[in-house]
Amino acid sequence: MAKKNRRRDIIIDMDEFIVTYAATLLDPSQNLSKLIYETARDDLTKMDELFKDNGFGRQNKFVNIGEGFLRDWKGLDEADAKQQADQLAKDAIDYLGKNADYFETWRTD
Repeated sequence: MAKKNRRRDIIIDMDEFIVTYAATLLDPSQNLSKLIYETARDDLTKMDELFKDNGFGRQNKFVNIGEGFLRDWKGLDEADAKQQADQLAKDAIDYLGKNADYFETWRTD
């Protein structure tokens, strides 16, 4: 159970980082959690177009957080961590979509 909770915790961290980053670039009066989810749910690289940042936000404010967690928590080497981070990022976007209201309340409170 603890492993599942740690994984969920890092997914929440990833989502919080990307939503906070979005608020620095986009109109913060929008529902940014929903916007990010709708943009990236089928293709994470679509965030690059949304943020107009050549992938900086997606990579540095989202995927790398998950990758670092996997390397530290599971002791994975770089290649394995990168591969698993891709799936973790997809799971984090899915979680964001299912919990967009929570993240918007968190961001705006």
